[in-house]
Amino acid sequence: MKHTVLSVSVWATLITTGFSQSRESARRGLPFLRPDDQQILQKQSEGFFKAIDPIADKTGENAVNVFSSGRMVARGTVTADGVLTKWSELVSKGDNIWVIGHDGVKRDAFVKGVYLEYDLALLDYGGGLSAVDIKQAEAVKPGEFLIAVGPAKEAHGLGIVSVAPRSLRESDKAFLGVRMDFNPIKGGGVRLESVEKGSAAARAGLVSGDVVTQVNEKKVDGLHEMGNFLQSLKPGDQMVLHFRRNAREFSVDVVLGARPERGQFSPQRLKQMKRMGGTINDVAEGFPDVLQSDMQIEALDAGSPVFDLDGKFVGLVVARASRIKTYIITADKLAIQLEKEPNMSVGLEKKTRLIDRRKAGITAVEAKELRQLGNIIERAKRRILEIENRE
Repeated sequence: MKHTVLSVSVWATLITTGFSQSRESARRGLPFLRPDDQQILQKQSEGFFKAIDPIADKTGENAVNVFSSGRMVARGTVTADGVLTKWSELVSKGDNIWVIGHDGVKRDAFVKGVYLEYDLALLDYGGGLSAVDIKQAEAVKPGEFLIAVGPAKEAHGLGIVSVAPRSLRESDKAFLGVRMDFNPIKGGGVRLESVEKGSAAARAGLVSGDVVTQVNEKKVDGLHEMGNFLQSLKPGDQMVLHFRRNAREFSVDVVLGARPERGQFSPQRLKQMKRMGGTINDVAEGFPDVLQSDMQIEALDAGSPVFDLDGKFVGLVVARASRIKTYIITADKLAIQLEKEPNMSVGLEKKTRLIDRRKAGITAVEAKELRQLGNIIERAKRRILEIENRE
């Protein structure tokens, strides 16, 4: 793939700073850094954003800011069918909708329909803006860089593809039933800290202390590699798992199960999560098939079009889910959605249930309070701490 040429110094900056963030957070800086280091990081990050601004200047023609009841509530992506934006953010703020594109013109808009699976609203805005070319979109792989843009002449988010497209529905997630050790092992592999009783791993004969060295034909070098591989599978998939026990090598066939229901976070844990990280969307889980990036944006940026470094359309942001998780519906899945008839009659009660059902970690008391608010549902500001996923 041909990529836009960036200076060596900028790429070095990207690599050495572990760079995946929003432009605004880069400008604010990190609170735990010394003032001198803060200044250096801000200068470096701004240099990288300026290097990709020419891409954002062009692709920003396909983006809008979405307003409702007097304030901005989300971003939007211009398609041939209308503007796609974050449904739950739009419905929770009231009526009187308009959009503003790269030309600065205010255009009144209304909801044509809703794609509930991905929490997307399709807006009729009257036309006049450049639409993304969904059919000529670019497929991306883990490790490739992405940028999120708005109608201004700047990119507001950048990051890499961290996990290939997969379902976020609990019923679609494969479950091995082990807890893996973070510590590296000489010679490679992942040590199993524990094996859950009755799980796929237990049924296959795995026990605590076993070291997984290979899955199918793929060698396992570490925990994250193993975790990412498991995330690509679904319940019922079969794999050959190679492992080491007491210096002896074994292999076993494993049929993966479904992820069991987990209890909600305690109120204390939920409060701690809300105090950490940036803002996240209320509807941030349960999507059928999304790509995951470590792009650090704000909840307000949901709906943004996403491009690669050649300016090719990749998809749009459906949710900011945590400090290191931004979910993107890819162009091919977006095209499939737009071929369907959108929901044209989503009532208020259904809208409220949608937000209540998908809001991660919300307590019953909070849910009851939200239902009582009717058509004015306040945005919950979340401070999130990434929690270890059980695979």
